[in-house]
Amino acid sequence: MAYYQRELAPDIPPLSARRPLINEYFLSAYTMSIYTGCELGCPYCDSWVFNERPLNETIVIPVDLPQRLDNVLPTIDRGDLIAISALSDPYQPAEQEYRITRQVLQVLADHRQPCLIMTKSPLVLEDRSLLQRMNEHSLAIVVTTLLTLDQHLATRLEGRSPSPQLRLEMIAELKRSGVPVGVALVPIIPYVNDTNLNLRRVLHACAEVGVDFVIWDYLHIPNERHRHRISVLLSQLGSYPPRYYRDVYRDQATVNLIYRQERDRELLQRCDELGLAPRAPHRLFAGKLSPRNEVALLLRHAAFRDRVQGREHLATLHRELADAVFRGRFKASDLRQSPLYPTIGPLLGLSAVT
Repeated sequence: MAYYQRELAPDIPPLSARRPLINEYFLSAYTMSIYTGCELGCPYCDSWVFNERPLNETIVIPVDLPQRLDNVLPTIDRGDLIAISALSDPYQPAEQEYRITRQVLQVLADHRQPCLIMTKSPLVLEDRSLLQRMNEHSLAIVVTTLLTLDQHLATRLEGRSPSPQLRLEMIAELKRSGVPVGVALVPIIPYVNDTNLNLRRVLHACAEVGVDFVIWDYLHIPNERHRHRISVLLSQLGSYPPRYYRDVYRDQATVNLIYRQERDRELLQRCDELGLAPRAPHRLFAGKLSPRNEVALLLRHAAFRDRVQGREHLATLHRELADAVFRGRFKASDLRQSPLYPTIGPLLGLSAVT
């Protein structure tokens, strides 16, 4: 049982600084956390490295967060999406008692500010009517993580979280309510949930419930403290010699390029076969974000597919153009180098003629 600590923090900004690059996974220019600390305490989560005490020991309840957010939103562009996805689950058990997330969503709704919420909890369903209205007026997307359908493995990886089946049912219910939904295969953990069989089962389940998109990324190991935590986790799951992770990570924070390319190819191929979008499709955010954000995302998403399919030159071009557009420092002549120009040019007020 976690300890709840109510706090007022009038001097702490409710949002992160505006990102230097748009987040292609979560469409966001800003991120925010609701609670500090997370009762779910999934052992693979790199939020552990930001806490001196155990992540799931004390949960800080920011009772003045909705008011602080309300004060700052007039300075935020309505075309910038805010992702409630940082460091803790916004619908962890504390939300049942304090409803800070619901209050934050109401503030965002009042300002018609686009948002994306990442949660593992079906408690989000209690706010589906609010999310539905938000999506009608601006944009509201819900994303849940789904690492495996194997209940035994899921219990070992994230035993305090709702089961994979409950999350799939949550997604289906939100989808029926008209709320856009995505699944995050995050993290893919080498030698644990990265097998072709596991990935195919997860993607097939996503297709069956009609998710709007899937995203994926790999286990991040930012420091030695977290590396030790992962080693303990692996020892509890089976026999994984240390050299396995030395080969995959090579003492870096993320997986090596060869491993990433091979897994990305497999996942993208399966998504294409199942008709799953491997990033949020344009139809979800078309006209709901600022034109620069919309174009930056289209370019970033194209760059991802270009890289996976071996078009390195085009991938580099699209990444550079995305970053320039997001910062407002692009040239029309540079954009015309992209085969996407007939789509992105008019969004930026440029002629569609190349």
